[in-house]
Amino acid sequence: MQKNNWKPYKTKEVSSIKKSVLKDLEERFCAEQCNENNNFYIKVKKDDYLNTAKYLKKQGFKRLVTISAVDWLEKGILEIYFLAHSFDDNSYIKVAAEVSRDNPLIPSVSSLWKNAEMHEREAWEMFGINFEGNNMLKPLFLEDSPRIPPFRKDFDLRKEVKKTYGLTWSEY
Repeated sequence: MQKNNWKPYKTKEVSSIKKSVLKDLEERFCAEQCNENNNFYIKVKKDDYLNTAKYLKKQGFKRLVTISAVDWLEKGILEIYFLAHSFDDNSYIKVAAEVSRDNPLIPSVSSLWKNAEMHEREAWEMFGINFEGNNMLKPLFLEDSPRIPPFRKDFDLRKEVKKTYGLTWSEY
């Protein structure tokens, strides 16, 4: 049996390079930030979302891990975020921006990371977020798209089943 030589990354202190990147993000994009164990969290304005992504890619965040959203129904906003990874020091950064639930539009990052197309496609279908510049926004999972995207907090599965299939909750 062959021995597995794989060793996990060890968490390092925040490198001076990452400190300068965080400071630069704060100055360039007025980013709110915090960090924990080489995991960084920043919030930027919607208009700075794409430029922040471009900047981070140039700074070594070469891998896009995911794109998703959080529905803040009571605030009337959707928080869109991406998570990027730097292999250089095994650090992650989550970049978030807020858009209105009424007009959820944000620039696509698919020109930077090819895999963003599918993540944005899923967020479009499940949250109703339009990613400007992504030409793949078409149904992925849902054939008959409901009026309200299913991951939004005001989506009611029972009403949708009754409307679509004529069934009440107790019938299935």
